[in-house]
Amino acid sequence: MSNAFLSAWQLAITPLAPLHIGTGEDFDPTNYVIDDMTLFSFSPEAALRALPESGRRELLNLVNGRPDVAMIKQVQALFHRHRERLVPFSEHAMPVLPSIAAEYAQRVGKTAQREESGREIINRLRIERTYADPTTRRPILPGSSLKGAIRTALLDAEHGGEGLPEDVKALPRQQQNRALQQRLFRYRQFDLDPMRLVQAGDAQDVSPPDQFGTEVRYAVNRKRHSVLKEGREIAAQAENLRQVLECVPPLRPRAFASRLTTQVPGDLQSRNLPDPALRWTLEDIAGACNAFYRPIFDREMRELRARSYLDSDWADRVEQLLTACASALEQGRAFLLRVGRHSGAESVTLNGVRNIKILMGKDPETGRMRWDHLSASKTFWLAGRDLQDRRDLLPFGWALVECAPVGQSLADWPESLTHALAHDDGGQWQRRVAARQAELRGRLEAEAVAAAERQAAQAQAEREAAERMARLEVLSPEARALEEIATRFADDQVAGRKEPGGELANRLAHLMRTAAEWDNEPREQLADLAERIYAYIGWGNAKKRQQKRERIDALRT
Repeated sequence: MSNAFLSAWQLAITPLAPLHIGTGEDFDPTNYVIDDMTLFSFSPEAALRALPESGRRELLNLVNGRPDVAMIKQVQALFHRHRERLVPFSEHAMPVLPSIAAEYAQRVGKTAQREESGREIINRLRIERTYADPTTRRPILPGSSLKGAIRTALLDAEHGGEGLPEDVKALPRQQQNRALQQRLFRYRQFDLDPMRLVQAGDAQDVSPPDQFGTEVRYAVNRKRHSVLKEGREIAAQAENLRQVLECVPPLRPRAFASRLTTQVPGDLQSRNLPDPALRWTLEDIAGACNAFYRPIFDREMRELRARSYLDSDWADRVEQLLTACASALEQGRAFLLRVGRHSGAESVTLNGVRNIKILMGKDPETGRMRWDHLSASKTFWLAGRDLQDRRDLLPFGWALVECAPVGQSLADWPESLTHALAHDDGGQWQRRVAARQAELRGRLEAEAVAAAERQAAQAQAEREAAERMARLEVLSPEARALEEIATRFADDQVAGRKEPGGELANRLAHLMRTAAEWDNEPREQLADLAERIYAYIGWGNAKKRQQKRERIDALRT
């Protein structure tokens, strides 16, 4: 196929709402700590470097033990106790909500609940991770997610809101989906799927490096319509629906960059090419996405406002942005997409064939769970700051995609719009985190220096003790006794001890009594040493002074 058929577009993507594209991996309290409203994650290798020797021994003893709930709980508690040592070794940091920080402090390393059987169920405080670059830890919007959202819009455009044909209705549900797509896109073989002519690259985070790449939000489930029970509205989700998600923050202007390539071979006929009527230009793609997603977006905004769930400040800023981009949206140079977790069943199913499986609760007679299939979901999944929030909530998944031919610049936004979206304090947060890590790193370095000095002093003391013992072994008993009491005298002088009735004085008095049989020279040395010791600790009253003088004189005769 000739390159003349290729059309390449650069994409600038602004997350309108929190985005979470799951990876199946979690942040767990065995690989993160929360300190000063920030989550710091670390690898096992970093944990071993950060912990003190006693902490490493404790950790190795734990992980070599029985791998049960108690072990996990103890590891969590160990890391929590040593969090100030782990923070400087963190490999990734992101801000957390006050409610999540408080929950962590209250529950980490503790049992969350106990079943009737007595088996402990530990609250692991897991936070589901979003897709990210493993090296930089900055978030990524996978090209497969972008292309999947585009595919849904193009399928809906081809479908035109009709119901399922009879031959598709007869198939099992999973086969119905595949058969409907093959019918709408007119292919049987994979290589004739027209979406192979559309390529979307991974969207890389190009926001300023001093901004945090992700943040943490609760995903809360709220009733789409008012439901009363005993005269009171049911609003809060059940505890087992608790979800905490790492998310791309909303309203980051053009935070992601990607590329979209379309192959449009005109009317060229070939059995190896998709149907000529399904060779889309960028304008076709943008038109289909806006036709499909914009009505869903507008309807959701109306319903969220009607239920008083919506964050009004966020809604006003999104409206400003969409108004500023109205011309680009109309001309096919911008379009809405919805990607990632909690995008809503309406955004991933086609108009006219939407069939959403809804849990209806237990059958009162059989006690079994009941299910129904409806054209609309009965709840919203929304991003909140607390599990109990009913106001100032945000939807998930919405993004604005702006397009320009590769090599050309995107149109500038009005200055008023740039100012309206500039509510991010990521730089301030980043500086606070850097200062906290530097403070704790400095503390650890000071501790390391002090420990090294203590080790050096201990080693020096051990060498001196060994040298002293070596000297004592070759000395006569008299010389050894003089060396030992002189050493004790020196130690007392260093410590500032002056105890006339203490151990030094008692040992000296004993030695003077037993020195009568010594030779003249060591007796003279002991007499000189006794004078120095008594001059330091005190001679006592006149009578005691006279007695001590007589003993010293006796040593010299």
